[in-house]
Amino acid sequence: MKNEYKVTKKLMMSWAHLTGSADIILFVLWCVVGVGSLGTIILLSVFGGDWVNWYISILFLLLAVFKLFFSRFIVMSNRYKLLAKTYGTSEWLRTIEFTDDEIIATDHNSVVKFQYTGIKKIKETKNSVLIIFNTNLGVRLYKDAFVEGSWEECKAKIDSLIT
Repeated sequence: MKNEYKVTKKLMMSWAHLTGSADIILFVLWCVVGVGSLGTIILLSVFGGDWVNWYISILFLLLAVFKLFFSRFIVMSNRYKLLAKTYGTSEWLRTIEFTDDEIIATDHNSVVKFQYTGIKKIKETKNSVLIIFNTNLGVRLYKDAFVEGSWEECKAKIDSLIT
């Protein structure tokens, strides 16, 4: 079975959204920091305070806004730029091949091989699948991007090999 899709900047930026429970927890914590900072600024404007209190409150508010709304996209944009520079192209083909012995992920001219026994979990959404390995590396594939076989066949193969 083989899964192939073209990696573009738009596609990589779509991967910057909140996906796991750790992302949700960090999002909530940064919301708390932002609301706390905003509350502190309101209290300082009502009751007064020295410049250090204002500085720290504004700094934490700006940091929370940055972490909540911008940092994920900046990180993913930088990752895309690094890969595009490394591969020498703005778009490249990603191929994930499921052989009898291993999973072979090819990104342009870079090849990584994974063992089926190293699979920790599989996260499925409507059209995408993220296979996470014990090393916390993941392989993303799309259910409609199979050029050989289908996701159902692939999932049955993985289930038979890891149990």
